[in-house]
Amino acid sequence: MKRNKVLALLLSAAMVFGMAGCGSSGSDDKNTGGTDSGNEQQENNGDSGTGDSQTGAQDSESQDSENEGEDKKDSGTGAGYKIGLTNSFNGNSYRQQMEAYAQEAADELKAAGEIAEFTIVEANNDASKQVQQIQNFVLEGMDAIIIDPISATALTGAIQEATGAGIPCIIINDGPVESDEELCYQINFDTIDQMMTLTEYVCEAIGGKGRIIELRGTAGAEFDNIAHEGVQKALEKYPDIEVVAEVYTDWTGSKAQSELASVLPTLDKVDGIVTQGGDSYAAVQAFESANLELPVIGGDNRGYFLKWWANEAPEGYDTLSVSSNPWDGATGVYVACDILSGEYEIPNDMVHPFAVVEKEQVQEYKDMDDEEIGTPTFDREWVRENLYK
Repeated sequence: MKRNKVLALLLSAAMVFGMAGCGSSGSDDKNTGGTDSGNEQQENNGDSGTGDSQTGAQDSESQDSENEGEDKKDSGTGAGYKIGLTNSFNGNSYRQQMEAYAQEAADELKAAGEIAEFTIVEANNDASKQVQQIQNFVLEGMDAIIIDPISATALTGAIQEATGAGIPCIIINDGPVESDEELCYQINFDTIDQMMTLTEYVCEAIGGKGRIIELRGTAGAEFDNIAHEGVQKALEKYPDIEVVAEVYTDWTGSKAQSELASVLPTLDKVDGIVTQGGDSYAAVQAFESANLELPVIGGDNRGYFLKWWANEAPEGYDTLSVSSNPWDGATGVYVACDILSGEYEIPNDMVHPFAVVEKEQVQEYKDMDDEEIGTPTFDREWVRENLYK
């Protein structure tokens, strides 16, 4: 699939004049040799991939601050596709692992000649910056744009501009976004089901009554909104459960621990904690630092948490761990290329499975890397056989 080049040129000219007054974020970006933040890495949803150590999260956030707007670009030669990925945030291990999976898939397809250029940029939780990144990708002549969106609505106009130029937009991880464009393809998790599964487990584990804390992600992010909806739906079944605090953590361990350190002294007793990702082990640390009894903490499949559960948790400690799957970064790359090839009938809405770890399985993860996400990975054929339905 190749876009209408005349329309793209007209749109590009219009956007150049429209952006002249406010400047383009692309002018501040630097090109590097690709992204090395991986699963062996240092992230990610599931938002999951945020099983950050406190030091790791702080280092990541510090690096983001120092390199804000920096992009990672792999330039290739040949006739392959040019694909860009804009990530709304990469300051936790989940997002970093998601980028690494995307890069791995892109490298595979570059070696095969299917991709000529793959570029990753990060918006650092700035909606206007992500809009500009999408517009810059259009100006740069990208064949497809992969988007981990900062919100459901802030990118609607930019997506319309890109798809109007014939450029498919593939939404991953933090969607859905509000768009009915024919060339907007959304790969989402059943986040409501994911969070209902975890919340119901925590509620049952504490006997159907008691006091819980809900650890949330980034205020305004669509994933957080939907995850919170899943928690609320689950709690409808448990009228004797009281949510005594909602804490925003940006899915990072360092922020979760500091916020909990402020909140815990104001509370009498906490029986359970529901998390979205990246903050479960931080919750463990916060309670231990405060010399408080550990509640039932819903896990997030991060290495820090799963290793603690397998090796250090009190004897008999039981919980459930779930997460989104950062491998959806690779899924986005494969889907983008299949869309461009025109050889497959690809639905506009696809559901990516999330991952669950139960007590009987946790010993399998006792030696995993701290920042790794305990989650299954797949391959291109799996994407075609399971998502194109």
